[in-house]
Amino acid sequence: MSLRELDLSSLDSVATLGATLRSEGRPIHVLINNAGVMTPPERQTTVDGFELQFGTNHLGHVALVAHLLPLLQAGRARVTSQISIAARFGAINWDDLQWQDSYGDGMAAYSQSKIAFGLFALELDRRSRAAGWGITSTLAHPGLAPTSLLAPRAELGRDQPAGNRRLIGVLSARGILVGTAESAGLPALLAATSPEAHGGHFYGPRGLGSFGGAPAEQRLYRPLRNIDDAERIWQISQELIGVPFGNAAATAAHSAMGGRASAAVHSVRSSIVTRTGEPL
Repeated sequence: MSLRELDLSSLDSVATLGATLRSEGRPIHVLINNAGVMTPPERQTTVDGFELQFGTNHLGHVALVAHLLPLLQAGRARVTSQISIAARFGAINWDDLQWQDSYGDGMAAYSQSKIAFGLFALELDRRSRAAGWGITSTLAHPGLAPTSLLAPRAELGRDQPAGNRRLIGVLSARGILVGTAESAGLPALLAATSPEAHGGHFYGPRGLGSFGGAPAEQRLYRPLRNIDDAERIWQISQELIGVPFGNAAATAAHSAMGGRASAAVHSVRSSIVTRTGEPL
């Protein structure tokens, strides 16, 4: 196992990690895009000038997939993208993607970041099948659980728990309606590893409201069903990160060296965990 530094709010950090892993040349078999930030009370930006949630939750992951594409192709990878029940509602703010004029409490911007990322994941699966990349792209969401996403975060300017964090914690401790930090990871694990999980499909808790419960396939949220929106966010995202997927795919000569690897991104400033010699 090896740990690597990664800051998804910095395109330079993502590019540096991508270059390092490509130079090592080990195929990646599983990538779970799980990192995220949620609802800073005031609008913040990444070092590249993007609204923080859109830049981290969406663009950082898009850039990571683009930079790792040759290794993902070589490993015929399963790529699982973690979205949110917040993607059930809302829409892409096409006229103000960076929320310069209408940030509010940040919830609409958070919802947009998860819708955009879900659309990207679906488009990744469609393009992989059309171009023969060999990558299977799935989606997952964790339901509701008392995780650090909702905790006080000084770096986000939040000194109190977000939303109903305390209530979610009480319900979780009593096994009522919502999940736990441990159960919240199960849908992504199913989507990333189960032979019964299919590309372009969506997985989450199967309990009431999809807030908790055992993982199961879910119907795609309405904002994720528009193929034109998926194509549009794919193109815009490529322009914003400055890494065309066509160019990345053309460098697939980094292909297989026989070893097996898996990667999972855990937080904004976190590690990619690589295991060699065994499947996940």
